[in-house]
Amino acid sequence: MTHQPIRTLADGVHVVEARQRFFGLEMGARMTLLELDGGLLVHSPIAMKPEDLTPLGSPKWVLAPNLLHHLYVGPWIEAGLEVYACPGLSKKRPDLTFQEEITSQQSPFGGDVKLLPLACFGLTNEVVVLHQPSRTLVVTDLVFNIPPSAPWMTRVAMRCLCGYPGCKTTLLERIGMQRDLARRELTTLLSWDFDRIVMAHGEVVETGGKEALRRAFQWLWKKKLLA
Repeated sequence: MTHQPIRTLADGVHVVEARQRFFGLEMGARMTLLELDGGLLVHSPIAMKPEDLTPLGSPKWVLAPNLLHHLYVGPWIEAGLEVYACPGLSKKRPDLTFQEEITSQQSPFGGDVKLLPLACFGLTNEVVVLHQPSRTLVVTDLVFNIPPSAPWMTRVAMRCLCGYPGCKTTLLERIGMQRDLARRELTTLLSWDFDRIVMAHGEVVETGGKEALRRAFQWLWKKKLLA
């Protein structure tokens, strides 16, 4: 995996993007770096050496934020960082030793970060992160924002999954989410103060993120399964 240079989105918020294929589709991958008191939080790590982050500071924590984003965690554990996982990842990856799984909103990363582990979608068990100083919501596969510049096969596949164009969920969420629980958890997310959304796949939503998230999940409050 080759990655792009570190890119700054806001004070204390940086990203690194890389190519990543999933079931033959080029989806891209994005690692988010948050500058916090005590060091850097590395969200959804990619194949990158921890020492390459030195210009930003010392990485201290790593979060493997869902059950699908863990492929490159091993080297960060070997480097001696505190690595946290979403619920269930320890069982899926018994070869890795995590500090602990994030099972509550209690943040081990300090007061600038809020966490919400989503129990409504067992395929991912995603932990959502809010960087409060920059009003940035960091998600993984909760929503996608595939751009028109993406490869045509990616665009076609995501359109078939109701995940393109724009900031969208996919059919997987519509079919697999526990809707009553999802409504409660999304209501909590939408009560948070954020404007930007950084996701693992697709373009960053720089402003209007709360409304984009609300639109992406408007189906959740409808009765028909695929409405």
